Amino acid sequence: MGSKRKRGANKPGANGNQPTQKRAKTDHPPNDSKAPLDLEKTPFTETLSAQDRKREASIYQLLGSADSDERITAADALITGLLASPEPALERHLDNRLFRGLASSRNASRLGFSLVLTEILGQLFGKENLAQTKYTGLTFDKVLNILVEKTTIGGNVPGQEERDCYFGQLFGLQCFVESKILFSEESRWQKVLDLLLKMADKKVWMRSHCGWIIVESLPQMGQDRAEETLQKLSDIGLGKTAEGVGIWIRARSCYPNIKTPAKPWHDPMSAVVLPEVARVLKDNVAQDSGEDPAIAKIKQSGWNAQLHFVWDLVLASFSGEQDTGRIRNSDQLKLFWTAVVDDGLFSKSASDAQKFRGFMIFQKFLQGLAAENKQLVKELFTRNLMKCLINQAAKEDRYLHRAASKSLQSIEKAVQTSPKLLLPILRELLGKFGAYDFDIRTNSKTVENLLQWATPTNAKSILKLLRDPILTTNDASSEIEKLRQVYSNYVSKLATQANLASETSNDDDGGDATNVAELGVKELASCAYSVQKDFKPDLSEKSREVFRRALASTFGKLMRQRNDAEYLCNAVVSLEPTAVNMSPEIETERNSALKAMRKLLKANKKSDEKHAGASLGLAMLYATTILQLYDGAPDAISILQDLQRCSEKMKSKESGTSELLVEILLALVSRQSNMMRQISEQVFEAFTSQVSPEALELLTEPLFAEENEKGYQALFENIEDEDEEMDDTEGSESDGDVQDVEEDEISEIGSDVEFVTLNGEGPMENGDDEDEDEDEDDEAKQTEADGEELANFDDALAKVLKSHRLDKDDEAASSDNDSDMTDSEMMALDDKLVEVFKQRTKASGQKREKRDAKDAVVAFKHRALDFLAIYAKHEAANPLAFGLLLPLLELVRTATAKPLANKAVVIIETFAKAFKKARASATTAEINVDAEARFELLAELHRQAARDLSHAFARAASVASLLVASSLVAERKNVDRINAVYAQTFAACQKGEIRMQGFFFTDWVNWGMGHAANAQVET
Repeated sequence: MGSKRKRGANKPGANGNQPTQKRAKTDHPPNDSKAPLDLEKTPFTETLSAQDRKREASIYQLLGSADSDERITAADALITGLLASPEPALERHLDNRLFRGLASSRNASRLGFSLVLTEILGQLFGKENLAQTKYTGLTFDKVLNILVEKTTIGGNVPGQEERDCYFGQLFGLQCFVESKILFSEESRWQKVLDLLLKMADKKVWMRSHCGWIIVESLPQMGQDRAEETLQKLSDIGLGKTAEGVGIWIRARSCYPNIKTPAKPWHDPMSAVVLPEVARVLKDNVAQDSGEDPAIAKIKQSGWNAQLHFVWDLVLASFSGEQDTGRIRNSDQLKLFWTAVVDDGLFSKSASDAQKFRGFMIFQKFLQGLAAENKQLVKELFTRNLMKCLINQAAKEDRYLHRAASKSLQSIEKAVQTSPKLLLPILRELLGKFGAYDFDIRTNSKTVENLLQWATPTNAKSILKLLRDPILTTNDASSEIEKLRQVYSNYVSKLATQANLASETSNDDDGGDATNVAELGVKELASCAYSVQKDFKPDLSEKSREVFRRALASTFGKLMRQRNDAEYLCNAVVSLEPTAVNMSPEIETERNSALKAMRKLLKANKKSDEKHAGASLGLAMLYATTILQLYDGAPDAISILQDLQRCSEKMKSKESGTSELLVEILLALVSRQSNMMRQISEQVFEAFTSQVSPEALELLTEPLFAEENEKGYQALFENIEDEDEEMDDTEGSESDGDVQDVEEDEISEIGSDVEFVTLNGEGPMENGDDEDEDEDEDDEAKQTEADGEELANFDDALAKVLKSHRLDKDDEAASSDNDSDMTDSEMMALDDKLVEVFKQRTKASGQKREKRDAKDAVVAFKHRALDFLAIYAKHEAANPLAFGLLLPLLELVRTATAKPLANKAVVIIETFAKAFKKARASATTAEINVDAEARFELLAELHRQAARDLSHAFARAASVASLLVASSLVAERKNVDRINAVYAQTFAACQKGEIRMQGFFFTDWVNWGMGHAANAQVET
């Protein structure tokens, strides 16, 4: 019977789904919610019937479940039934089920069985003392012997089975400790302690588990028994181990006046014995690595990097988590950390395993101290640890790179949890044992990410911390420039990430976080344009250029993040450009611009929301143009004068304001500056409602320019020095700006553009095959042209050298003249070769100029499209917006650069969506449509749609046509005329007069059916 029950109990372990299948029959309905288990709690009998066997099997099956709720329910039913059962039944369960089940590795069997045993033992030998009143045959010694008997293996057994038995005995002894019954009689603890020490001595890998059980029992035993226990551990030599260190620390924490043995130490945390403690804890790494011959094979097959419990006890002694005892100060932690961790686990002679353990200890202590004792965190960043951290984090191929990276992440997490740690941790990372360029050294963004947690209260201290190391330095000139560049990057991150900090910090006032950004902007501006007397040596022009680029980048990013950028203008107003040489004329223009900007800022505070945006936008244009004036931009003065006229016209409400503003914005975005682009778009967005038809025409005119040198001259004919503009386009004031432009173009294109018709239908699945063919043809033509140019160059060289290529041996004429050339012939040959290469260089230069001209035109068209996209999004209900459809379609058809065509298509699509929303929210009185002009536009769109059969163009034409139709369909009398236009186009297509894509008409049918369904619902 016993063997049958054993097989029956093991069978569900092999098939984990069996219990779920049985319970699934009672689950109503079958969903994630579980029906409560209703288990019988009646007493168990001594003799078993078939029904009793089934009941016990079900309970024990649930007792080993991985679901904690099921385990608790089963434990409750089992404990209630056993305590109401006769003694033979209880003994049978202890003997055949409970203690034996501790050796099972099935699911969570040990946890469930331990829960039951702890309660049973507490009832038998605790306060209730049922062993003397009800179950007199179950003495303490008998129950303990049952545990030892059922968890002892004799003979040659598999290693896993032996391991399960040892863990079963360990869990059983822990049940005796947790039931708190060992110290009511003198002999009980000694018997359990002997078993623990025997197990720890026989199996080294069990030593830490046995030591932890002793630690758990210390608060229960009292000071006298604790002294006896420590003396016994000292006598057998267990005190001088990692477990001994932990037991000593816990004992002194529980009983501050305890008399500890003289050997191995009275207090393992005292300065006298720290070197010996360091050796013990360092050797613990080797012991955990599987040096015990009995378990070497198991350890090698799967090493688990788990910290010893002694480190939790050490951390608790410093963080104040102990129940009683001494709380150690900063000097004690510094002494312990340096001796044990820094000079031990991170020493030059330490192994990789020990350094790995050191990183784990660092992460644990950082997390623990950050939550409980923040002032001690700074003591963790010691010399050897920081050196190892920087070296291992630098490259991914380093052995401990992942451990170092996790340590860096733990630093960020600690500051995120406790922002007050930002300043002390930054001081350590950038200070004595760290490196000012910490992020560069570690190839990470640790310092950058930490700066986002700056608050208004500590922002000035952080800026001072970042600034002080670079004020006075004796390093080489190249090193100085490098450090100042790092400083500019830090300040830029401090400014741009202030918004993120304000949203996630505990500060309720978002305006205070703005001060952090303003502080960073002012620092960048002063370093870029003002004389800094604190810097020794003085800031070079190269360093100032670095700060100017950082300032421009910061301006652009902040404009993306914030609608209220008044503090940016204040930073420019407060700036004293003492490092900029300005003529009296420039000084006058600057003062006039600053005065105008102050007036606009005042007007911004007094105006309503609509006009406040316009005033602030103009103020931002003044601010950025003044910065350009400081940079020496040749057209900055003329732009300031234009802004002055624009401000006057806006103030007097004269016409032509929007045209002048658009001209200014186009002049600014032509510089390919990220800052100019962001600010120009923000300003234009504030003025969209005031844009006139003439201003829109200024924006659409560049779309018709040819993408070559001729188009370049047409767009930039008003620039005095075209060569200089070409250089600006060819090169870049900032590599990041050019890259930003290219990334924007690519990100907005994709391999296919998704088009949505007005009735909500999705895009066609077929790709733009014809456009792809065109791109392939262009590449083929370019390759052919390059090959032809190279062949001509080879022929020219062959004529001069009177030779030929190796693949033309058959065509070459034979020559019997093998005599050497004279000096004069050599000189003549040299002149001819120079001329050939000169012609080659000239041809390459012309080709490069053509390519640069095309790139400049394409980039300018992109910026114009950005403005049009903003207008179409915000003014979709404005009748002027419909005038954009034909220029956009023309660009889709004629653009040689596919990104331009795709962006134009996206604008049409966005226009259609925005119009649909605007029409839904507008009232009938607000809809003012010139029907005749719209029908003329619709007819023209149909004529344009027939000019190109490409998929993308036809889809864009269809969306544009349906957009115009949707603006007319509100008046039912226009429905017939709309259908007539489509019918006329369809008839022309049927007759062969024009050719069009079929979906142009299917989109119309679907759109019409959608409106028909809506009309039926309304009626």
